[in-house]
Amino acid sequence: MSDHSKLESFLLDQSRLCLRPPVVRFAHPWIAPMPLSPDGAAFLCAHGIPPTPPTSHSPDPGAASSPNADGPLDVFNTGDYSLGLFHHDASEAAIELLEHDEFLPACRGALLNMLDNMRSDGLVHRVELAHKSHEDEPAKPIVAQFALRCANAGYDGADWLTDHAVYDRAALFLDYLESNYMGKHGLILAHSALQTGFDNDLLTVSLPDKSIEDPGMSAFMVLEYRAMHDMAQMLGLDEEASMWTHKADRMAFLMNELMWFDAGDGTGYYIALQWKHGVAHLAGEIVCDRAGNQLDPIHTWVSLLPLYAGVPSPERAEKMIALLTDEKRYWGPAGVRTLPLDSVYFNQSPRSLIYDYKVRTRTAVSNWQGPAWVLSNYYLAHGLANYERSDLASELTRRTIACLESDHKKTGSLHECYNDAGFGLWPASGGFVSWNVLALTMLRRYASD
Repeated sequence: MSDHSKLESFLLDQSRLCLRPPVVRFAHPWIAPMPLSPDGAAFLCAHGIPPTPPTSHSPDPGAASSPNADGPLDVFNTGDYSLGLFHHDASEAAIELLEHDEFLPACRGALLNMLDNMRSDGLVHRVELAHKSHEDEPAKPIVAQFALRCANAGYDGADWLTDHAVYDRAALFLDYLESNYMGKHGLILAHSALQTGFDNDLLTVSLPDKSIEDPGMSAFMVLEYRAMHDMAQMLGLDEEASMWTHKADRMAFLMNELMWFDAGDGTGYYIALQWKHGVAHLAGEIVCDRAGNQLDPIHTWVSLLPLYAGVPSPERAEKMIALLTDEKRYWGPAGVRTLPLDSVYFNQSPRSLIYDYKVRTRTAVSNWQGPAWVLSNYYLAHGLANYERSDLASELTRRTIACLESDHKKTGSLHECYNDAGFGLWPASGGFVSWNVLALTMLRRYASD
């Protein structure tokens, strides 16, 4: 095993504790973002399912030790995600977990549970609980990518896609997004900051729902179309494969025509747009700071996500990489800061308060306004590798691994995000697994000899 064998073993062992059996609405095994909590164990036992493998929190089978054991608790605000099926967590964790055969049933099952509970019009929910959908917001464009990963991981990929109507249902989801979330510039709208998966990202937070064409969402849509192309080819649907390629190329073209911003200092990035009636010039629709300074659009790490999808030209990518690797901005000791250090809005608090229109109150959410996350580190390491900067991808991998190993050594656990000192911010007690396993993918792909 490598020098990082302790971290490897810990991440895989913890991922095994995230496996869940079929229960209530979920007909297939699936994977949660963290090991089972006492409430989660009580819920499974109330349905005659002793947790496997057993945990220190496991009550006797059938014993409803929790007063709410008749239904999964929605206690995300306390850091307990152990009963949630999150579309984004499951999809991205699967990038690594599908490298290990033992996780194939749960990864495929997570996707099938999402598709089985999709709405009749094609809406796949972003969060599912075993007894209900958490909310009626759609998943972001990751369903086809998740499906392609699951198909490629097994010898029976094409048969699996056909037997479970995965390709057809992924196409229905994309049709739903095109019908309901195509903005007036031809780019993809974010439903909300929460729906993007980056809960308080400045490009979308506190702005009206379905009003922002976000560069991250459009970049993921490019990748969705490409994944549909690959699945269509796998199934021998050559005409449909060509259609998906055309859609991907069209979306990337519009991103480059409408979203690119050259900062004039050797850097550049992709902006977010908010369509406004009667505005004659695109500059009037750029999401800017509160002063409305059109020469200083807001940018966050999401403005760099098009690197992950291979959207920018090599010349533009060079300017984005110059911004990304500036130590006084995004390039931090624990990896990529999710907001530049020189931003007036930069902070590395454990949580953030936003106003949630659905529940009409302020809600505590994860912080993407400065902390480093393994997920964003992975995306941008991949983006650097796309543009032949393996040296920088390797350095970003080194910083990511060093941060996680330090946290594990100090606390015996891992967290979902980190400050510049490498201190784990949330959950307070640790226990987060999910896409932290992507650190192993980074080691495999980008670590230097």
